[in-house]
Amino acid sequence: MSIYTRNGDTGFASTKNRMRIPKNSPVFKLLGALDEFSSALGLSKQKLPQTIRDVVEQIQQDVIAISGEIAGGEKFTTKEKVDHLEQAIDSIMTQLPEIKSFILPGETEGGAALDLARTVVRRAEREAVAASQMGGMSRDTIAWLNRISDLVYALARMADFSGGTPISKPEEETATSTPVATPAVAVAADEKITVDGNQFCDKAERLCEAVMTKARAEGLGVVTAVCDKGANLVAFKRDDNAFLVSIDVAINKAYTSASLKMTTEEVAKLTEPGAGLEGLQYTTNGKLILFGGGVPLYDSNGELVGALGVSGGTADQDKGLAEYGAQLFTKSF
Repeated sequence: MSIYTRNGDTGFASTKNRMRIPKNSPVFKLLGALDEFSSALGLSKQKLPQTIRDVVEQIQQDVIAISGEIAGGEKFTTKEKVDHLEQAIDSIMTQLPEIKSFILPGETEGGAALDLARTVVRRAEREAVAASQMGGMSRDTIAWLNRISDLVYALARMADFSGGTPISKPEEETATSTPVATPAVAVAADEKITVDGNQFCDKAERLCEAVMTKARAEGLGVVTAVCDKGANLVAFKRDDNAFLVSIDVAINKAYTSASLKMTTEEVAKLTEPGAGLEGLQYTTNGKLILFGGGVPLYDSNGELVGALGVSGGTADQDKGLAEYGAQLFTKSF
């Protein structure tokens, strides 16, 4: 039996509900990330106890189902499935010691493999947000991808704490050896953490959740988004009762603030008639946002590392939440 069809040799392919679209379109990027996620899970199974392997294998089966839905097949994701994931996460985390700091992957082989899979599915979630802007992506799908990354995190911690196969470590350094600095994390004297690369994504995820918690205390359902300093989306979270329009608005607020290195309110003033950037808002296909809720993010050394966008309340409410998030990012995260 031949495994090739030659149908995609021109750089175009089809799904069940999309005909002859480029292979680098958002939906194919999402499907590719999910395929990579399942493969990473498959690698982790070889290093995990049977109880965790069984859960991981079920996740792989679910990845096949959600991929089918995204490609135009039978619907898989529902609110009930998202709720079930949350129950599983809570059940696992209540069995583990309290985690009070960032986890450095690599305590055990199984845990490290799951942490790698977790970063892949987080990328899949970001691809799903991009695909949703073209339509045909349910809110339950994005929510499911968000929760499944949390479940894989919980399983990784279970693998570490259950005493799986430890990763081989070098012999203890001698007094004359020169310590090697780790570039991913630098801890300052006051315990503040400066992050880059993949660790920035983790920090951005926690910031989004913290701002959403603050919004809930104020009776608001919001969408939060974080871009890196290159204006690339790295984190996104949405409350169930947030307006659907807030998805695009929050992402574009973060994009505006990151790309112009200022708050969205400052951008608004500079694009007024007669101001220095008048007319800029008519570029970039309407991605620039000119009202409150987008702020730059600086690390503890005062360096620009990205931007936060918040949408769901009034302009003043979004502005207050964004400013809260920016302060929290610099001082506490």
